[in-house]
Amino acid sequence: MADAQIARATISGIEFTLYYDYDEPLTRLYGGKTPAFRALNSLKAHEQPPSSFVIPAFSVLLNGLEALGSFLIESNQNRSRFYAFIETYMKSWNKSVANSPYPTRDLKEILWKYFRNGIAHGFRIEGGGIDNEADRDSRGWHVVEGRLLVGPYSFFNDFRKGVDAFFEDAKTVRKAIFLRRFAKLYPPAPWAGNARAIAVRLELRRSCGAGTQCMTRPPSTLSAWPVM
Repeated sequence: MADAQIARATISGIEFTLYYDYDEPLTRLYGGKTPAFRALNSLKAHEQPPSSFVIPAFSVLLNGLEALGSFLIESNQNRSRFYAFIETYMKSWNKSVANSPYPTRDLKEILWKYFRNGIAHGFRIEGGGIDNEADRDSRGWHVVEGRLLVGPYSFFNDFRKGVDAFFEDAKTVRKAIFLRRFAKLYPPAPWAGNARAIAVRLELRRSCGAGTQCMTRPPSTLSAWPVM
């Protein structure tokens, strides 16, 4: 990358930026009429072209459930990961829909099959939708005229609470499985375990200065070297 990345933490010799790539942008979108919200959604009837970022934003939330669920269970099935996060940290969405318009009453199955997969594979929600009116329902969802409508703010707020609880548990009761998954997703680079390599690399970064790319031949004892 052309711009220098700011390392805010070092985990097992690997530097991480800790950028808020996921939750912070979504907070801005779901935080009311913020600049981000205004930029992506037309708020008045005369605004052209008409636009809405509701479905893409909701898709990110649904895929986030699946991604975080991979830290809860050691399964390669995406659906199982999705279910695991809802069953553990979003229990208010692990309910039965009495007047379900779908073949199933299982809400998490509906969210997976008709919302998550519907958006991912067809860019549409099958037999349902996302509607602010549903936020007024204490459950965060309701069925109207044979369609299941989900309140985006209710879902996002429950998601944020679930994420907070998830990371608290990752410190203690779920630490082992979290670290195994973390190591698989973020494998250390060849140089990461060599303290001397890390020290030299940091010194090179200071010498190169911000906003530059530099590459150097590694000492003979090192087998690999990063491009910065």
